[in-house]
Amino acid sequence: MPLQIEHRPSRLSEVFGNQAIKDSLESIFERKSDYPHAYLFHGATGTGKTTLARIVAKLLKCESPEEYNVANLRGIDSVRAINEDCQYMPLVGNTRVYILDEIARQTKDGQSALLKLLEDPPSHVYFILCTTDPEQLLATVRGRCHSFQTKPLKSVEMMALLKFILKKENIEDYPDSILKEISVLSEGLPRNALVLLDSVIDMADEESAINALSSIFTGDSTTRELCQAIMNSTPWEQTKEILKNLLTETEPEKIRQAVLGYLAAVLLGSKKNDRVSNLIDLFQDSILYNQRSGIVNMTYLATKGK
Repeated sequence: MPLQIEHRPSRLSEVFGNQAIKDSLESIFERKSDYPHAYLFHGATGTGKTTLARIVAKLLKCESPEEYNVANLRGIDSVRAINEDCQYMPLVGNTRVYILDEIARQTKDGQSALLKLLEDPPSHVYFILCTTDPEQLLATVRGRCHSFQTKPLKSVEMMALLKFILKKENIEDYPDSILKEISVLSEGLPRNALVLLDSVIDMADEESAINALSSIFTGDSTTRELCQAIMNSTPWEQTKEILKNLLTETEPEKIRQAVLGYLAAVLLGSKKNDRVSNLIDLFQDSILYNQRSGIVNMTYLATKGK
């Protein structure tokens, strides 16, 4: 079983990073009753939104929350179906929890219908919303939720997580150099880090593992093509066509992370490269709230050598 699935946290004490969120949730559930009925987790892909949502469902005494990927259920009809369904008590337990992933992709009409549910839900019903783009939600929907922003792990937190996983896998004396490389390439995202660790966990040679990590992280041919175009200062007219193709199937923030990981790997492999360092600065800031325009502008400036 993949590491990111096998070692998914099931309680707050197992979550690394996002301490402020953990403290807030612990404070809420110390009440023993009268819990909020709506929660919103927002942040970059891979920072633990759905994991925290499932943990909250358990804290609400719901072992089998109903999960929906809203990207596949867009429209007011899906909300109406949930509205009808939630009027009934669950077959097991006393609470029903709905986890709505990618909620920002719900239509405005669908969000308006959801707002009515959030305003006056049945006493046994709770909603947990997850999104990478909270600005696309109606302000009234956001206002009805206890909101938590998930953030990438700091370097020290990531190293602690990786060592914790290795200990659970009964692996000792694993080279820190590989773990540091994973920490850099994953950009603080636990899911990315565990995917990368899973791919090199059985490799004994440090150099081979580090080379493999760089190759894995930029394994997608179109992403790799964009990274190489940026590195080679390919003219904007050519680079933008690569970017257009990539944007049809990849989230802008994931593109930024891939480019940044590629550049970091290049810099780690060189004695000195001020240009790559400047490019890393250019792609450093998250584009969570201006995704498409953000990655387009970053790439344009990179081709200009700024």
